[in-house]
Amino acid sequence: MEIKFNKQEETFSFYSGNGDAINRKTEIRFDPLTGETSRIIFDAGLTLTPPDYSEAARQTGGKNCPFCSENIFYMTPVFPNNITNKGRIQHGEAIVFPNLFPYSKHNGVVVFSGQHYVKLQDFTAEMIKNAFLAAQHYIQKIIETDSAVKYVSINWNYLPEAGGSILHPHLHVIGSETATNYQQQVNNAVQAFEQTNDHAFFEQLSVVEKKIGERWIGEIGEVAWMHAFAPKGHNDFLAIFRNKQSIFDISQDDWEHFATGLKLIFNVFKEQGFTSFNLLTHLSVDPNAKQTPHMRIIPRFTIGGLNTSDINYFQALHQEPLSYKYPEAIAEIARKYFN
Repeated sequence: MEIKFNKQEETFSFYSGNGDAINRKTEIRFDPLTGETSRIIFDAGLTLTPPDYSEAARQTGGKNCPFCSENIFYMTPVFPNNITNKGRIQHGEAIVFPNLFPYSKHNGVVVFSGQHYVKLQDFTAEMIKNAFLAAQHYIQKIIETDSAVKYVSINWNYLPEAGGSILHPHLHVIGSETATNYQQQVNNAVQAFEQTNDHAFFEQLSVVEKKIGERWIGEIGEVAWMHAFAPKGHNDFLAIFRNKQSIFDISQDDWEHFATGLKLIFNVFKEQGFTSFNLLTHLSVDPNAKQTPHMRIIPRFTIGGLNTSDINYFQALHQEPLSYKYPEAIAEIARKYFN
């Protein structure tokens, strides 16, 4: 089974009020792994005014924020002793504690540092690396103490436009006996691919995309970066941890390389006016599953004077992602930062 990049076009033809013919093209792309579709739609010229949360940060930080340094050890819950006998997990400035409102059987919150409001350009590779290392440590403790957990992920809602309810930067780490829809679709499709191939899908995808070059962005260490062919958002960057098969294979150097690349992606967002995003890191806990760890990140934003959400019925109910941007054009922007 080869990796195929299939797409088809539809054209909507109509007339302006003056009688001028108008043709609008929609490009439908099929995900090379799952076959799910997404649509590249007409871009009337998306211009964004990035929100500034500085005043909100002044009002919500310090004594008003449970994640700030003066409160975090008093206002956040603690893990049972089988996870850690210190109550919380720490790596550098990053601190992990239980989520009071969990989404799953295991749900840790990772606070990056004591800094309450961090703009995209102010994140450091050290901050990002330490947060993901702390998340990895928590996942390893979950697996050691609960053999029923089969599905884990590291997730990030950055700022309110992406669903972040607290400005203070933090990750969500999920461990469950039940897969999310994304995890189940990916796992099933990867298994089907591997029945007829000698390579893990995401390993092979990085090889193919690098050879084609259209959506390829670059490599830092063993972390390969590219834009998704069938995007789940108006950008959809994919990071693949090459030569890894599970969460246990990812080293501190890998996280440092990942953090360095992620900061470059932040530059790509900033150039386009994006300030907010959702991030997912898909991780296997089975070293024999050939499930190459990968990350996806999409920007989130609002449009116009009404602050209209970038997600409408098409994404929310039809479960069909839309993008104003062509992946190949965004990859070209990103390559200049990696080069």
